[in-house]
Amino acid sequence: MSSSSSQPSARRGTLRASAPAPAAPSDRIDLFAPPSADDPEAADPVALARAATQASGRAMRARLWTEARALAGLAESYARLGERARGGGQTIETMDLGLLYAVLTDDSGAAAARMALGPDRQNDPDRALKEAWHRRCGERSQAMKHHQLAMLFRIHAAEARIRAMGGAVEVSQSSFDETADARAWLLETASELDDVTVTPSPPPGDPWAVGR
Repeated sequence: MSSSSSQPSARRGTLRASAPAPAAPSDRIDLFAPPSADDPEAADPVALARAATQASGRAMRARLWTEARALAGLAESYARLGERARGGGQTIETMDLGLLYAVLTDDSGAAAARMALGPDRQNDPDRALKEAWHRRCGERSQAMKHHQLAMLFRIHAAEARIRAMGGAVEVSQSSFDETADARAWLLETASELDDVTVTPSPPPGDPWAVGR
């Protein structure tokens, strides 16, 4: 009985004896020192991910499950750092076509939500990118409105010239409705334009009456 109880304590004594002694202060690694010139992979996240993956595999074969999980998580973190260093690992040319279609159509509104500017998130690390996106959208919207107004002026001028020459301009009900809707939209958005004014009240039956 005494011999069997002494075996675990002897084994624990052996483990304590084989455990490495703590490093002396002069031997400790400076974690914030620049990488050594003779070890170029010391700052390479891809190489570090590979090393952590290999170490995780060795730990699993040795049935060191806790160490294996920790090393696997470390390998995944280094892999993500490597992807960021390479610009995300994908480009417009290489990204999945289905994902590109989903972003361009944005039927779910997920892409717009990602680019939303939250007033309560002034410290958003992506705020500069989102602000640039909103400026670009504003410029495109204003350019489209100017184009629509330019077409509106040209149509009105052409119709006025036809009438001045004694001709008649007939507008079907469907065309009238469409042009009236377009003009109503322009009236709502004209306040955003800098140098164009739409006549508030066109003559009855003439949805194209506009002026500067």
